[in-house]
Amino acid sequence: MVLAEPRLREVLRAAGWPRNELDNAVTIAFHESRWNPRAFNGDDPSGGSYGLFQINAWWQYFGKAEIGEPLDPLLAMQPLYNARYALRIWRKSGWKPWNTKRFI
Repeated sequence: MVLAEPRLREVLRAAGWPRNELDNAVTIAFHESRWNPRAFNGDDPSGGSYGLFQINAWWQYFGKAEIGEPLDPLLAMQPLYNARYALRIWRKSGWKPWNTKRFI
């Protein structure tokens, strides 16, 4: 089930994204998953990428040191969890972890 843009914006706001970054987050999520919370890329060399922001499994094993919580792949397909996790990454690293950052 692909999210409509208004629903995605609701999820981002509920996750705590700053208002001035909502447009960027919407753009990144579109380029990463086409707003599909169940998107999965098994070809990712880090062990797969999950959900709206295509957060890769690197965070499952090593991300705890970076942002304080390992990625839970089972939860990563849930829009709110994925948006909150992406927000933690963004707060630590900005848009650098996303290859699509050139679009913002």
